[in-house]
Amino acid sequence: MYKKTQPDVLYIDFLKLVGPVTSFMSVEGHEYIVKKIEGSKLHFVRTSTAKEWSMDLKQVLRAYKELREFKTASFKPYVPLTHSPALGLLLHLKLLVR
Repeated sequence: MYKKTQPDVLYIDFLKLVGPVTSFMSVEGHEYIVKKIEGSKLHFVRTSTAKEWSMDLKQVLRAYKELREFKTASFKPYVPLTHSPALGLLLHLKLLVR
C-alpha cells in the first residue's frame, strides 16, 4: 500500500520535480529513459524494447490527487497504455511511499 507524500502538490511544482528526471523504473522493473517534456507530455523510451511512449503529466497528477489505491490498473482511466510508467514515475519522485 502506498501513501501520498504531497497530496496537494500544484502542477507547476509537479513539473519542477519531473523536469530533472532522466530515467525511472516501473514497479515491474522496466527502465524508462526520458527523452523530453513537450507541453504537458513526457516522452520516454522503454529500454528493453526501444519503443517510445508519451504520457500526459496533467493526467498523472490528476490520478495522484484522485486515487486512493495505487495499483497499475488504477491508472487506466487517466493514462491509456502507460499505467505502469505513471506509477513508476510517482514512486521515483517520492510522491508515493510504502
